[in-house]
Amino acid sequence: MFLYKKCFYICRMEESLKTIVETAAGLYQKFGLKSVTMDDVAHECMISKKTLYKYVNDKIDLLKHVLDFEYSKHGSSFLKILDKGMNAVEEVFEIHKNLIKMLKIHNPAVEHDLLKYYPIIHRELVEKKSEQVFKMMVQNMEKGIKEGLYYDDIDVELIAKQRVIFQVQKIENSVVSYKEFIKPSAVKQMFIYHLRAICSPEGIKLLNEKRNELEQN
Repeated sequence: MFLYKKCFYICRMEESLKTIVETAAGLYQKFGLKSVTMDDVAHECMISKKTLYKYVNDKIDLLKHVLDFEYSKHGSSFLKILDKGMNAVEEVFEIHKNLIKMLKIHNPAVEHDLLKYYPIIHRELVEKKSEQVFKMMVQNMEKGIKEGLYYDDIDVELIAKQRVIFQVQKIENSVVSYKEFIKPSAVKQMFIYHLRAICSPEGIKLLNEKRNELEQN
């Protein structure tokens, strides 16, 4: 009986923390990280700040929970795509559509605040995302080569690293603007550029057949 009560309590704790994390994630996307206070999160969750601190230690702890939640959610959505049994070109189209959906609700202020006020957390997140994107790109290209949809003489790891630089390790200087490259139109252009560079004639046929899907997103 004691064990049952303990398990029930833990489940309640986990469910409550999930609600807090999802609520905070929504606030961060809407207002950015810096302007959202723990009072704001507690108010939006309709709980006291004292109750909030039963689940998280401080704002940094909450932020880490939010980033872990978002990372896991996006990772799960990509895994579902990989499990659908599609060919490499179809697969990368689905991943692209998923990315466009995320970009449409993404607030650039989150990235800005994370880099400016929480550089260590930002660096850790970039490392995790880089590894995720690299593995996903390598897996997709190796699959495409086996299917005859991608050229068999491409340098898989080099191209995967280039995609990591574009998608994750964003460069900002007088020539390159991060905000310019997260626009859905820019992402679509770079996506087509990437596929045209690696697709075999058979892959290009499939690419051309599926290009209409891009106009619907």
